[in-house]
Amino acid sequence: MHRLTKSAYNMRKVFLGFAFLFLYSCSEAQSFAIERLRKQIEEHPKADTFRVNRLNEICNANPLISVAEMEKYAAEALMISRKLNYIKGEAYALLSTARVLNRKGDKAAARKLLQQTDSIAKPIGDQSLQWWTMIRSASLNIEGNRLAVSETLKAEAFAQQINNNDFIARSQIQISSFCYSLGDYALALEYGIKALKIAETGNMPFILYSSYDNLSSVYSMIGEYDKANEYLQKQTRLIKQLGLGDEQLSNLYNVLGENARLGRKYPKAIGYYKQSIAATKNGYPIAIANSNLADVYVNMDSLPLAFKYADLARAGFKVENTTDADSWVESILARAYLKKNMPDSALHYAKLGYNNASQAGVMEDVISTAKSMADAYALKNDYKNAYLYFNRHINSRDSAVGAEVKNKTTVLEHNYEMEKKEDQIELLNQQKKSQQNFLISALAVLGLIFISAILLLRNIRQKQKANRILQQQKQEIDEKAKELALQKDNLEKSYNNVELLGQIGRKITSSLSIEKIIGTVYDNVNTLMDAAVFGVGIYHDATKTIDFPATYENGEALAAYSNSIHDQNRFAGLCFISGKEIIINDLSTEYSNYLQNMPTPIEGEQPASLIYLPLKVKEKMFGVITVQSFQKHAFTDYHVNMLRTIAIYAAIGLENAESFKKLNETVSNLRETQKQLIQSEKMASLGELTAGIAHEIQNPLNFVNNFSEVSAELTKELVDEVEHGNTEEVKAIAKDLIQNLEKINHHGKRADSIVKGMLQHSRSSSGQKELTDINALAEEYLRLSYHGLRAKDKSFNAKFETDFDPFVGKVEVIAQDIGRVVLNLINNAFYAVNERKALQQAQGEAYTPTVIVRTKKTTDGITISVIDNGNGIPKKVLDKIFQPFFTTKPTGEGTGLGLSLSYDIVRTHGGVLNVETLSAEAAAQAGTENSGTTFNIQLPI
Repeated sequence: MHRLTKSAYNMRKVFLGFAFLFLYSCSEAQSFAIERLRKQIEEHPKADTFRVNRLNEICNANPLISVAEMEKYAAEALMISRKLNYIKGEAYALLSTARVLNRKGDKAAARKLLQQTDSIAKPIGDQSLQWWTMIRSASLNIEGNRLAVSETLKAEAFAQQINNNDFIARSQIQISSFCYSLGDYALALEYGIKALKIAETGNMPFILYSSYDNLSSVYSMIGEYDKANEYLQKQTRLIKQLGLGDEQLSNLYNVLGENARLGRKYPKAIGYYKQSIAATKNGYPIAIANSNLADVYVNMDSLPLAFKYADLARAGFKVENTTDADSWVESILARAYLKKNMPDSALHYAKLGYNNASQAGVMEDVISTAKSMADAYALKNDYKNAYLYFNRHINSRDSAVGAEVKNKTTVLEHNYEMEKKEDQIELLNQQKKSQQNFLISALAVLGLIFISAILLLRNIRQKQKANRILQQQKQEIDEKAKELALQKDNLEKSYNNVELLGQIGRKITSSLSIEKIIGTVYDNVNTLMDAAVFGVGIYHDATKTIDFPATYENGEALAAYSNSIHDQNRFAGLCFISGKEIIINDLSTEYSNYLQNMPTPIEGEQPASLIYLPLKVKEKMFGVITVQSFQKHAFTDYHVNMLRTIAIYAAIGLENAESFKKLNETVSNLRETQKQLIQSEKMASLGELTAGIAHEIQNPLNFVNNFSEVSAELTKELVDEVEHGNTEEVKAIAKDLIQNLEKINHHGKRADSIVKGMLQHSRSSSGQKELTDINALAEEYLRLSYHGLRAKDKSFNAKFETDFDPFVGKVEVIAQDIGRVVLNLINNAFYAVNERKALQQAQGEAYTPTVIVRTKKTTDGITISVIDNGNGIPKKVLDKIFQPFFTTKPTGEGTGLGLSLSYDIVRTHGGVLNVETLSAEAAAQAGTENSGTTFNIQLPI
């Protein structure tokens, strides 16, 4: 990406920056306009309004001067304005000071100054100052780029209201930039073209420069690199015209490098990045170029160089004291560590990058880091998180670049060209009108000559000569009129076809079936040209063939057939391998330009003229499209252009179909994994309880084992004593054996009792509702939860109480399911109070962890409440706690499914599960220590 301007980075990484607002500059920023202002300030030292205006103007000029210089000029303008009581000058000085604070990173202070500026601008009626305040406030929006777009749209509407084309275009440039950072490339292109129109007609070179920048960036992102390069070359020519110097040339080298990188021309990209570094002495653009070099080397699998340039970039950003590019560098390191098969390191940087990119609203880094996190989790066999972040990657990617963006891009380009042609028609109409007026005048002159001829017979020869001249002029005018009429008809036809192409594109790209895509393309191609033979070939990598599942000849479907891509005597394979168009007007004479032998059709008759176009999206080939006719010279440039556009739509449709198929396969696999996770979670809380109870079984088993061992030794001694005839010793040993066997029997029964209780509480749900004593169920699970946790952690201790309503009685429920819900809530409550206990002990404060289970009969049902005095739930996560996979517990301590499943179980009983909480933070603000959480299970009777 083009990562250049500090202030513009969070709004769009690709753009060079807003040429009039955010263009990067160093302490030696130059332009012809800035040098003129510096000279005026130097030659006019008098502290008057003229000097104030020049000081404010240089602070607002393009490109930006250095922060230090701007701060000095703004402070002087503010001081002089206040001494002179020059209100307007003071307001503009505050505007410049806000700009300084923004560039220093203090956005909050900058916004306060802009509020002061706004309060001055409205009373004095300065519309320009009002607009500048609005546009600067939008760029400082700390709540994200979407709200920034909304505020900039208001600025555009205000500029239109005051009819200021300069401000309208500047607003549109900023909207385009924000939309780009959000991944809305269609809207970014739309506003970039709007600004371009104003700049072209209004002689606005800086806005023209910014428009070229925006458009080149959009086209780079959607894979139209040649189109992007056209605008980059136009920018190069403007650099000298605007007097921007080597600094801006350095920025442009970086942009050219980005275009080459996105086009996978990596050696060329490396060359441009190094030219960018050589052209500047400033740390920030050098750091940007180093980060881009790191990304190229990751793509080239040159990992030592990738780590080297990533480290250089991070060091550079640290020196510049900026975090704007953190997510970009972190995404590079994540991908590099993935290639080194080091998932833990990759996950570390991917998480950092994902959080930074999400906060800054940088959509491309969100997409990249989400993919890296999914890959890293997959390597660690953590399929739950892999599934989660893979879905986020897919959703972010699909919302950023889709078929609709391509469609709108094409239509916008056509509309823009159409408006130019309409202007040409208007010019020609004016010329025609002038020529008609001339003809009328000429006829009038002819009449005078005729009258003169009657009076002056000797001038007959001159009259005849003039008559011939006028006749010739009339003939030329008639021919010109016919030509204009033909041009108008062609333009109208082009306009109608642009509309038709838009409709065709929507039909094609809205389908996810390959057969339907081919049928839709054929139906519409037939309306535009002679498609006696039509076919779409789909490439299959496994067989290295291009398959034609549905080829039509004179409206009839031919049998399916295939061509090997290595068959050098087939146009389909040649077009696919080369990626180039094949256009033949007379097959019998022109085939030798492509093939050694005259091809014979696999199906159908031999055509006389044909077109083969590659189906390609972002350098990926999907197949070919062909239109053929039995007439020679059947296709014009107009037909070829129409087919090229349809080929783009068809390729996008095929890409969508392929992506949809792969996504369905992935989602099916991940859904199966999700089902397994959910099934595991259904027994998770009870499993923990069983583990605790099983731990308790160890005590009686230890007694059984120990007494068994002692009894075995006593038995041996008994045998020895019997052999020696020691009757008294034999009796004593026998007595000990009897006591041991009694103890073994006692502890064996104890273990048996524990096992039977465990089996009773872990039995599977029958799914049948039965009358259940709710109070007894709640008390039983409270006791089992507490003793189970104690068995698991001997240091665990908490106070628990019950408050049961005796009128609750028995309720018809699925006892095992409601028991699981109650057990899960009680386990969570004990976890919460134990967490707070550890925190209070660390701070040396007294605290009694307490859990209360309460039941209550209501007019229309019963309520079971589980109450704890833990830390409570923060407000920011309260709305998410019932969502699947959401947990506030550390990694490895919770799956995030317990509350989600509990919520579903209660809902299937026709009840409601809700929560009331007061977080520790909120309790501290309220001056109380009574934080905690209450979960209420409300069941109908």
